[in-house]
Amino acid sequence: MTSAHLPPTPPPLPTLTPTPGELAHAQRRGGRSALVGLGLVGLVALTSPVLGYVEDVRNAREELLSRLLNQAQVQSEALGVHLGLLEAELARVAGHPALSPEDGASPAELALLESAFYHSSLFSEGVALLTPAGERVWSDPPDMPLGRSPLTLRPWFRRMVEGRQPEIDLLEGEGGPIVVAVPMFQEGRFKGVLLGELRASALPTRPTAQTSLVLMDDQGQILMPVGFNLGAGDITGGLRALANMPGPLTLDDKHMMGAGAWVGKSDLLLVVLEEETATAGLRARFLRQLAFHIALLSSTLIIFILLLRHSYRSLLAAEERLRRQETMAALGTAASLIAHEVKNALNGIQAALSVLRHTPAGSELPVGALRSQVERLSHLARSLLSFGAPRAALRRRCEVHLLVKDALQGVKLLPESEAVALTTSLEESLWVQGDAALLVSAIDNVLRNAVEAGAVAKDTGMQLAPWVSVSLTRDEHDAVLVVEDNAGGVDPRLEPRLWEPFATGRAKGVGLGLPMARASVEAHGGSLNYVRSPLGSRFTLRLPLEVAR
Repeated sequence: MTSAHLPPTPPPLPTLTPTPGELAHAQRRGGRSALVGLGLVGLVALTSPVLGYVEDVRNAREELLSRLLNQAQVQSEALGVHLGLLEAELARVAGHPALSPEDGASPAELALLESAFYHSSLFSEGVALLTPAGERVWSDPPDMPLGRSPLTLRPWFRRMVEGRQPEIDLLEGEGGPIVVAVPMFQEGRFKGVLLGELRASALPTRPTAQTSLVLMDDQGQILMPVGFNLGAGDITGGLRALANMPGPLTLDDKHMMGAGAWVGKSDLLLVVLEEETATAGLRARFLRQLAFHIALLSSTLIIFILLLRHSYRSLLAAEERLRRQETMAALGTAASLIAHEVKNALNGIQAALSVLRHTPAGSELPVGALRSQVERLSHLARSLLSFGAPRAALRRRCEVHLLVKDALQGVKLLPESEAVALTTSLEESLWVQGDAALLVSAIDNVLRNAVEAGAVAKDTGMQLAPWVSVSLTRDEHDAVLVVEDNAGGVDPRLEPRLWEPFATGRAKGVGLGLPMARASVEAHGGSLNYVRSPLGSRFTLRLPLEVAR
């Protein structure tokens, strides 16, 4: 029988043995923490090459754009000087007062033109003098091509006449040579055009093996190189934007880097493009570094997991050894308590027999003492058997107040019950599904604990009028049994171990009653709890009521 109501006793020695699974749980928790830490370290380690790669790519792009911008500026300046020279050469001759193509070419005019442009190196395709209607008056060479359609219908020709400014454009659409056309005006009257033609290869622009040069006019027409493929969509706006902000450009499904510069004072734009291959080497180096870091982290993780697995198995083995030691220690404690209980009972039986030997026949005093000690041994045996081999619950329909009455009858036979006032208030018609024997045993242990605690309190002078109150009520879907006493309560030092087997400080206790009672109640889906009351202890037993069908 278990009782926790005793005079102050020395606190129990703390156990050094972990509870079952405690070491394994701690090891798993530590392993998870270590894995998280290793993951964070790996994340930091992987972040380093990623940040380095991003920085290297940014620096490489900046260096490439700086080089392209410098190349665009240098070549646009050279091209501007060259185109300015072409315009100046044509304007010098076009402004001669003797030159008048409206009435044909006189010998003097032919001599002037021949001396100025015969086999000129400035115009690879030749030079031509045109009337206001776009008709040829003179050209060198004589078969110099002027296109298939009338010159006056071409956009650059109209712009030249309307703006009275030289024009640089393609002769006729795509594929034609570049023309430099200078209008001739005299006293505000348009009198003709002096026109020079040259191929893009004759311009002082030289692309490298890695770069491409694109020359475009303000209308978005590509002048150089001839037949240049812009790819899908209109990207002339993107090419123009490179003049203000060098950067990336997708051209014909290729990732390019480009920079642009305006050619002199003209409306021509020179763009330098280069395929973005500068980052290919950086990307390959980054992938190698990343692969190395991943391999290093993977190998570290594998080694760590192997060590953790070995440590985990070692801890399981150590825990099993500690559990065996704890079991042996518990058996030793139980053996000591059992031996003490049996010894006290035998001493009582021996004393009763000695009295019986000198007592007249029919005396009840020694017989009662013998009965008490035999009951004490019987209860000890029942407790040990129930704890060592608990039987399975056989559930049936039971009325709770009858189970309480059955337990009360057994408790009233205890010698200690004569010293304790017992009051009851039991509500009827509370039905549960359970094993009557197990439930009666659980209730009996709680009642016995309270009655014996009251008797001890009276014997030690702590309470002159001990009492035990037993009430059974309904609380929604539960039957609630409350057993309360005024015996002073559980020793605070014993409260943390109140529900542990063999946890007792009482001379008559083994420490199995309360643990077995709680196990039986919880097997029925209920609960058994203890709280300290103002005068003593209050045990509350809850059982779920039978669900009405």
